[in-house]
This record gives sequence, structure tokens and C-alpha cells, in this order.
Amino acid sequence: MAEKKRLLQILDLLKMLPRTNCKECGFPTCMAFATHVLREGATPGKCPYWQPEDLAFVEQTLIDQGADSAYPDHLFSARKFVQGKIKDYDFALIAKKIGARLVGEGADAYLVINLCERLYRVDKENVTPLDDGEHDLWEHILLYNYVAEAGGRPLTGNWVPMESLPGSLAKRKAFVRGCEEKIASAFSGRPELLRQALAILKAEFPALESNAEVAAVIYPLPMIPFQLLFWDAAAEDGFSAQVKILFDETVLDYLDIESLVFLGENLAQRLIGLCP
Repeated sequence: MAEKKRLLQILDLLKMLPRTNCKECGFPTCMAFATHVLREGATPGKCPYWQPEDLAFVEQTLIDQGADSAYPDHLFSARKFVQGKIKDYDFALIAKKIGARLVGEGADAYLVINLCERLYRVDKENVTPLDDGEHDLWEHILLYNYVAEAGGRPLTGNWVPMESLPGSLAKRKAFVRGCEEKIASAFSGRPELLRQALAILKAEFPALESNAEVAAVIYPLPMIPFQLLFWDAAAEDGFSAQVKILFDETVLDYLDIESLVFLGENLAQRLIGLCP
């Protein structure tokens, strides 16, 4: 019997990483980054400090190992399931509803969707970033879910917190931890940098009835605006920086709760990556 090949482990990656916890990859520590690479499918190239030969080795090893390490089976199953939901969709009928651009006709048609100011080609077999940049399986599932919902009511401009959305109770903590707290921590004492990062992602800064240092409206997906409110830390009063995200009341017409949590995480990583 052939000897079973040892799979790449988290500590293997950690030994090759700088272990400075610089957060430039969008994760709080090198250990968290290594964990997400192997268990959640994060792209290794998000860390800019690999030795080239180490990065090449890791990328090739992940390809060789397939779903055993980089992408757990449930991610492949999730993608396959949601691809099945859209296999009979006529993209021409839903493109406008979800703010996508339709390219081609009939069986050759595909959608171009803006995710956090990156354009992705979405067809019924694959998802590909048009800038040839890094991407991962989570983004495939997110975009397929967005297409599968096929849009709904027009946006109303009525803002609501996540806790008011049906079925959000179990996911609220994950959204706070993965989005709101990450942004607050990364930009504590740096509200102008947050404003700059938001501007790069084409956020708007309307006059809102809020005492927040930064108040912006940003569209991580074309029909899903986030209203982002940031209060900076006040050390003299013992308050840490805080972020609150509000949604248009129609948000669940366009994306399910679990995907909304990942969309928030994706936005947080993008903002942090823009302003190290």
C-alpha cells in the first residue's frame, strides 16, 4: 500500500510567514491568515511578504492537495448547489435587476458584477476576476448567491440594523466580529485614513443625522448599499473605536444572511488592505 502523503499544516505555513502580525493580508495575525488559507480557502498571495520560492511551493502544494486542505468539501458542495439554482436562469432577464452588466447572448451570455470595486465575470460554470487578481472560492459562492436571488424590490432608502432582519440572530455576532470590529480596530485613531479608503471604493459621504466621525454609504455589491458609521476611540472616556453598519430594508431581497456576513468580511478586508 502506498504511503499516504502528509498534508500541508497550519504550522508549516506559519514557519514560512513573517510572523509580524502586520494585518496587511486583512487578518489580525499570521496564525489567523494561515488558518484561513488552509481551512477557509483564503488566497496565499494576500500576504505580500512571502519568499517567492515559499509562495510558489505553497500554491502548488494546495493545487496538488485539492479540496483536502485549501477548500473543504462543503465549499465545493455549496458552489455546486448554488450553480444548480441558476443553471436555467436567463441572464438577460435578471442583469438589470441586480445591477450587473450583460455580455453576449443566449448560452454564451455572462454577467459582469462589481464586488467591492473589483469586476468579476460570472457565468454558469465559473467566476473569474477581470483584473486577474487574487480571488477565492468564498467569492464564487457569494456572487453565485447574489445572482441566484435575482433581485427584488427597488431600494427604499430606509436603513435598518442587522438585528432587525429576519433570521439574523445567529449571524449577528459573526458580522460584528468579521466586519464592524475589524474596521473599528484597523482605523482607530485614523478616521481620515478610513475616509480615504472609502473614497477609493467610491463611497458617498452624504449629510446624515449622526455624530459619527465618518458617515458614508458604500455599495459592496451593486444593489446592496451599506451605511457605515464610525466613532473614533475616546481614551479619556474609556471608549474604543466603534463601527455600525446599516442596510437598506430590502437587503434580503438580494442576498441571504450568511452571504451578507461574508460580504461584510470582504469589505472589511478590502478597506484594511487599502490603508495599511
